[in-house]
Amino acid sequence: MPIGRSSVHWLGTSLAVVTASAWILTTSGPPARAQSASKTGGATSRSEAHALGRVEPATGLIVVGSRPGARILEIRVGPGDAVKAGQLLAVLEGREEAKAQIAMAEARKAQVEHQRATRREKLALERTQLDALHSARLTTATQVAQILKKKLTDPGNLMLGATLTGRDKLEGESKYIELQVQSLKAELDKTSLDIEQSELVKQRALEDKQLDPSNPEFQLVDRQIELAKAGLAQTEVVAPRAGTVLDVLAHAGEVGSGPLLRMGDLSAMVVVAEVYQTDVTRLRVGDRATVAILDKAIAGKVTRIGSIVGRNQMMNIDPRSLQDLRVVNVTIALDEAEPAARLVNLEAEVAITPGGGG
Repeated sequence: MPIGRSSVHWLGTSLAVVTASAWILTTSGPPARAQSASKTGGATSRSEAHALGRVEPATGLIVVGSRPGARILEIRVGPGDAVKAGQLLAVLEGREEAKAQIAMAEARKAQVEHQRATRREKLALERTQLDALHSARLTTATQVAQILKKKLTDPGNLMLGATLTGRDKLEGESKYIELQVQSLKAELDKTSLDIEQSELVKQRALEDKQLDPSNPEFQLVDRQIELAKAGLAQTEVVAPRAGTVLDVLAHAGEVGSGPLLRMGDLSAMVVVAEVYQTDVTRLRVGDRATVAILDKAIAGKVTRIGSIVGRNQMMNIDPRSLQDLRVVNVTIALDEAEPAARLVNLEAEVAITPGGGG
């Protein structure tokens, strides 16, 4: 049957209405779920900001990595294991060699310490002997100098040259001169011992400095041990903080490419909600919120409001809602960790009451 002009006009009008309705639906601001909630609820529901969010630990989801290019010899934890900060999670190749390097460096340090202790004991023995000998020499030299000085100042020796004549006088003067020389020599010996004593103090200070732990020779062995321990640390993967292992991303025997496992502290959970950009200006830190997780409503409060507007990552399955939104991340601390702690990255529906923090 042929289609009349009126039918064609009616069909065109219907298509225009349908197209206009579709355009209105796809350009209507916040998601349809938030709009319907504001139409059906009372004053409180009309002021709520609705959004989708993801569940994660309050301290964040931690990705623990291994040294790229190193073979993984052993993974000592599995999903669900609770770990402490610093606990060994995995062992990489080269660990035994690194342990041997540490043992060698520690043996070298023990050798140096033994040599230093032996040298110190030897110096103590030498100093005791030297002090005793030096004291005896100084006492003897002092006595000899005093005796000779007394002879030189003896009036009888001074008058001897005046009473003698001829050859006897010459011999007497020679003996007197020889006595003077001996006296001078004795004084010189005493002075030399005094100087030796003062220099001995400086020499011993230098010897003590050489045996002091601040000597670079002794510090070198400590740095060698630190270097060996750093090498060992490169073969171990330890937990950066306490938490629970959520997923293991590698296997023993593989060559590490970076990520090894994911973990987090599940004792405190948050929801990072993607709030529509026009709603976020009404929110404040401390506002109360309700989060729907596994058909259970959990209370919480806003602890952080982001300042960067970006594209939404959470997609609503409602075909009537917008899929390309400009949102701001808002963090909501949950009053109780369960059941959120069982499903990290779970999608949750969030309703925030502006000014609800009191």
